[in-house]
Amino acid sequence: MQITFDPHNPEECATIARLLGTTAQPDTATEQPDTAPTQPETAQPDTGETDCHGMTHNDAIHSTPASKNADGSWRAKRGQKEAYEAAIAAATGKDAPAPAPQGMPMPQPASAAPATPPAPIDYKTMAERFMAKMADPDGLPAEYEAIYTALSIGYDDLETNQTSIARLSAYMDAVDNGDDHDGCVRHAMSA
Repeated sequence: MQITFDPHNPEECATIARLLGTTAQPDTATEQPDTAPTQPETAQPDTGETDCHGMTHNDAIHSTPASKNADGSWRAKRGQKEAYEAAIAAATGKDAPAPAPQGMPMPQPASAAPATPPAPIDYKTMAERFMAKMADPDGLPAEYEAIYTALSIGYDDLETNQTSIARLSAYMDAVDNGDDHDGCVRHAMSA
């Protein structure tokens, strides 16, 4: 991003300074000398402007020059975070976070553990189990072609496709639990 401004225009310099969080310094190389005696720069008087918490700028806890965060709150002065948070709590009526004991790290929120993929199912073991159920007259609630179609299993890649192997194994688990064909399909497709 490129910002252009007239360095001789005090208003534009002040705007850029606020954006950068610094004070505007006029370009003294091209300015005409001032006939008035110079005085040291002092803190700007309180303008009565408040931040999103309703607080006026306080040099003791807020950064100087006065600047605001993206949420509209005054920036905290370095080293004054606890006092700054306490002032916000007092202004808003909300409790300030408890300070961490000296030398003790703040507890960090637990991060979600990465999901561990299920262990692969051995094709040979699953195939032997499926063949045993096919041989039993009461073993499967539907013909194997209907089961393969319902589970979107292709016979040509069944030996190597772990998704298909897992679906067929889950289907048989549901059969063992006494589910009908539709219940077995739902169980296998949600596993």
